[in-house]
Amino acid sequence: MHCRELKNRRRRGSTMLEFVLVGIALMFIWITVLEMARGMWQYHTLQYAVKQTAQYATKHGASCASPNTCEVTVGNVVNVFSYYAGVLPLNSVQLSLTSSSGTVTCAVVSTCSTNGSWNTQWPPSGANAVGADIWVSANYTFTSALLLFIPTNGTVRFGSSLGGGAFNFPGYSHMQIVF
Repeated sequence: MHCRELKNRRRRGSTMLEFVLVGIALMFIWITVLEMARGMWQYHTLQYAVKQTAQYATKHGASCASPNTCEVTVGNVVNVFSYYAGVLPLNSVQLSLTSSSGTVTCAVVSTCSTNGSWNTQWPPSGANAVGADIWVSANYTFTSALLLFIPTNGTVRFGSSLGGGAFNFPGYSHMQIVF
């Protein structure tokens, strides 16, 4: 009987060891898959927000200039982007609105309200004719939560030149003003 109890204890110990070795690897794989899914979700959201923002701007072109009431400002365009980019932390998003008259850049989306361009018409007069080109682009810095599990001094670089586990997700849309 004593020999049999000893064998059962050894089996339980090896089962626990196997679980620990396999369990840690499986948890890391599971967290990695979830983190990749979160990154792709945010990348898709950024692309969708940029596209919807460009579509909004193309529908408010030449026929919306003064004296009509549908004139669009940078603030209106930024609000449309913010609405569609709802899951993104907007303090990590840079937005650029470009027409033939120049570019309005928001280093952080919320700064467009403080840089004096909030009430500026966009696309500006002269660049808002039917068929005129406009570009909306955004860059989002995605920081992976996987860094919580890596003991470093902040110099981790995997897959990005930004370092620290951050990835730059670009969003871009080019359209012509419709009416």
